[in-house]
Amino acid sequence: MLPVSVLTACISVGSSNKAGNSEASFNQHMTLALQYLGRKNNDLARVHLKKAKQFNSSSAKAQLYGGYALLYQAEQDMGLAEQHYRKAIGSDQNNSMVRYNFAAFLYNQRRFIEALEHIEVASNDLEYARRPQAFYISGLIQRQLTLSAEALRSFVKVNQLLPEYAAPWLDTAEIHFEQKRFLEAGQALQQFSDLARPTAKSLWLSVRLEKYFGNRDAVASQGLKLKKLFPYSSENREYQQWLQR
Repeated sequence: MLPVSVLTACISVGSSNKAGNSEASFNQHMTLALQYLGRKNNDLARVHLKKAKQFNSSSAKAQLYGGYALLYQAEQDMGLAEQHYRKAIGSDQNNSMVRYNFAAFLYNQRRFIEALEHIEVASNDLEYARRPQAFYISGLIQRQLTLSAEALRSFVKVNQLLPEYAAPWLDTAEIHFEQKRFLEAGQALQQFSDLARPTAKSLWLSVRLEKYFGNRDAVASQGLKLKKLFPYSSENREYQQWLQR
């Protein structure tokens, strides 16, 4: 499942909610609603969305619809969630957060072509705070659509914008490996290993890379880690079958 941009930062409720300051009140209740959604407290999220609605202006409808979309998504009412995502986009075509969240929603439903259309709006927004993550989702979608060259460009863009983000380095390494660019695959995998703990996917890739480079001890070591750490993973099943060839 892909994450969506639910805000979870702690905020204080105090004197900022002044009478007559409808914009501040709207923003405060929206922030609280998203905070509670991040904590999986749907009831309090709903309360603050209703309060935000009282102060809502036409220019902020996309935010409100987007908030309700996240609420309905959390409640597994996917039909209502999609309706509200579309209402949000209809209110503001350029709202990158809504586009990002809707793309993640569509990706999780395996509606990849639609998802790519929406995530590209977010990834093209130079001011969007989650632009690197938008490129990452683009790459994941392009992988699903077997657009390997495009996916690689997306992952490399993430690596440039946010080099401390571990996941895209592993995806970069996998594509290089598939393209038989083993040196580049090893370099990208090393970047991932420097940033994150091993995963079943990273260990299985490491086994195959070390085999290519002729490092028998490393093949055995990485294979043993895969077997011990992720015994029930599909990667370990592949590894066990690979050993029998």
